[in-house]
Amino acid sequence: GAFDIKKYHDLTNFNTLHIRLRGDGRPWMVNISSEMYFSHQKDDLYSYFLFTRGGPYWQDVKIPFSKFFLSSRGRIQDNQHPLWLDKINTIGFTLGDKVDGPFQLEIDFIAVCNDRAHTEEFAYEKYKRNPEV
Repeated sequence: GAFDIKKYHDLTNFNTLHIRLRGDGRPWMVNISSEMYFSHQKDDLYSYFLFTRGGPYWQDVKIPFSKFFLSSRGRIQDNQHPLWLDKINTIGFTLGDKVDGPFQLEIDFIAVCNDRAHTEEFAYEKYKRNPEV
């Protein structure tokens, strides 16, 4: 790409997103998009609700990738599946309370780590259309 910027990042060796932040006490959503394999998935986004404490203190948040849920065009999908970590495009933040007004979110760093104590593959129920009987 331009300026030799990677189009995506491979995070398959990691299972946790680590963010050090200072929020305003309002709820936020952490959003991750990945390079999709099919064009009809271009609006898919994985999200996690993050509740900031507010005040003067920094907050260290570790979010397992297994906790991110799938949505498309703002609607949570019934057919959930884990985030594909091999082609991560972006990490973003969205204010989550739908209230107009001032907001503040300071980010000291965003990192990824491999938490060996976390063994959950996916936090949400995966449905089968025609389950085996």
